[in-house]
Amino acid sequence: MKYFITGATGFIGTELAWQLVKEGHKVNALVRSKEKAKLLDDPNIELFYGDIHQAEVLEKGIEGVDGIFHLSAFAKPWAKDHKIYNKVNAEGTRIIYEIAQKKNIPKIVFTSTGGTFGPSYKKPITEETIRDTDFFNEYESTKFIAEKISKDFVLKGMNIVIVHPTRVYGPGNLSKSNAVTFMIKNYINGKWRVIPGDGSKIGNYVFVDDVVEGHILAMKKGRSGEQYILGGENATYEYFFKLIGQVNNKNFILLKIPVVLLIGFASIQMGLARLINKPPLLPPKWVKKYLYNWGADSEKAVNELGYSITPLDVGIKKTIKWLRKNEK
Repeated sequence: MKYFITGATGFIGTELAWQLVKEGHKVNALVRSKEKAKLLDDPNIELFYGDIHQAEVLEKGIEGVDGIFHLSAFAKPWAKDHKIYNKVNAEGTRIIYEIAQKKNIPKIVFTSTGGTFGPSYKKPITEETIRDTDFFNEYESTKFIAEKISKDFVLKGMNIVIVHPTRVYGPGNLSKSNAVTFMIKNYINGKWRVIPGDGSKIGNYVFVDDVVEGHILAMKKGRSGEQYILGGENATYEYFFKLIGQVNNKNFILLKIPVVLLIGFASIQMGLARLINKPPLLPPKWVKKYLYNWGADSEKAVNELGYSITPLDVGIKKTIKWLRKNEK
């Protein structure tokens, strides 16, 4: 089989490309940077240089493939021009679908995010959860728009499956999309010393190998128009860092900082960003996410796709082993 991947040099995209090759498939990869393209140096991976808005490049890359994995996204916390979120995440998705429809591509797996379902309250979110809070950032809101675009094209007869990874971590390209692994790396090296709030807020942490396998399973078994949460274990910040310390055989004292103070600090940074055009660590609206729980339930993916979850302690152990091996 041959597959076209957008976002192929991102954290998940790179691992997906290599896994597909490992399974005997060929990959057409959309890449923007020649430097990042070095991550995909293999005779079974053909590179197509361009971006999500270059129709002629997309048409060449999509020609004759058996399916498309659409992972390309603008996921940075801050951009000087906020229109780029919609341009890449929503309109870029529409362009892909229009070309795929013209080329009669059999199936597409679109990668959204668990964040579009919103925070969890009394129980973890599922695919049936109806969001009742406003979006915290442009990334989430434009991904939600892209989901709506996906469903519109499903109504036009296209076979599109939507997957929702949660907080992904594990071995792989240490890009900004691999923020959780950066956090693990900094903690074991004694460079991460804070917990947002009192440490009791819940997040869902998923090992990258599971997310990659979830994408492939969605391509094989996913039902058109359906959404699947590709998550892992739910854990509080306090438990997450405690587990890292246990695996690393060394715990560090972490300072618990009230979220209101973090929001205030982020607001100051945002003001500076506007003055000197330097990206803030996190905009205030992203920091507000720390006020909520983000638990998730992947039962639908487990039951329908055969998706499996790596235990958090096992995933962290593999991640730390990889970090130690690749320390510079």
